[in-house]
Amino acid sequence: MMRNQMKNNRGVALFMTLALISVLTAAALEVGRRAGKAASRSGVALELFQARQTAWSGIQLAMGILAADAEKNDIDSLQEDWASPEKLAMAVAALEMPLGSLILSITDELGKIQINALVDAYPGNAFNENQRQLWERMLDLLISGDKSQDDRDPSEIINSLKDWLDSGDDDAVTGVSGAEADYYETLDPPVHCANAPLTTLDELYFVKGISDNFLHWGKAELASELGFEIESDMEQTGTALDLGQFFSVHGMADVDEKKGRFSFPGTININTAGEEVLSFMLPTGMEDEASALVEFRLEQEPDSDGFINALDKGWYEQVIQLSGKEKQAFKNIVTYSSHLFKATAVADVNGHIVTLNGIIKRKKQEKTGAWSCRLLELSDK
Repeated sequence: MMRNQMKNNRGVALFMTLALISVLTAAALEVGRRAGKAASRSGVALELFQARQTAWSGIQLAMGILAADAEKNDIDSLQEDWASPEKLAMAVAALEMPLGSLILSITDELGKIQINALVDAYPGNAFNENQRQLWERMLDLLISGDKSQDDRDPSEIINSLKDWLDSGDDDAVTGVSGAEADYYETLDPPVHCANAPLTTLDELYFVKGISDNFLHWGKAELASELGFEIESDMEQTGTALDLGQFFSVHGMADVDEKKGRFSFPGTININTAGEEVLSFMLPTGMEDEASALVEFRLEQEPDSDGFINALDKGWYEQVIQLSGKEKQAFKNIVTYSSHLFKATAVADVNGHIVTLNGIIKRKKQEKTGAWSCRLLELSDK
């Protein structure tokens, strides 16, 4: 009885959220329509405004869905409604948008490699050893050992990235291939070495050793074995991968206000990570097991939309066999839940399209125990 009541309360809360967003959206569009008529005769400007308001309502809807989801359990996975395009489309339809169309998608930022976790804590200059080993496995898969075909250097990339992120050691270059401020000052034009966490993914391309082909599969044969597509005209140099699909600059979690220090734990949600990221996480030589993990997560009963396998802690042990040492190393970089998500809302009003991307942080309120969402970042695509 109590469980059913709680379930009903969550349903009512989500319904009220949808209703409120729908009313606010309709009101905003009506205000925009009137303001647009008064301020401009341009239908294009008005429709772009309406499209933006519609996209913004999608971001708000995503926040409501994620807050409601947190009430269900402490596991986040691709089996949940927030990750289902069909369920999100139903939620959008429930808004009964007065104008145009809206497509909403939500992804887990902690299902990616968190770049800033390469340094153990900020301010500081020590490696997070678990993350360094993760980067070594990733680059070993991506970069060919044949220097006549591939001149990328894994050590240079890792050491230089650590030097870009860390602080207080401009006189101490990491290894023999790292780079601090004096290196970047000699470039034409000079580049400012941040000595701080990255704020955008594009900042990666300023780092020594990281070029446009940073995320190319240099090992075409291995990529083919893993099932990743290699275009015929790129078989020698590999094929490019999308930065945003594999990396995040978000993930700060541990803050010590008294000491003025913070850190990025860097653990990756095994329930949402893509196949390529899973292949980077697995021990060397087990990369091809990533597809088996993906299949296990999404296995369904025939003629049913229900999932067969629960994704509780340690579920991967039903799929892959790890030694004691491998299991501990894997546990050090794995989590099963998330508090950071990316919502993408694409609105179309008479062919005028606006795309908004929002980074959403989900948090439980200490006093009330209720879950809420806060928008950390909003950007146009």
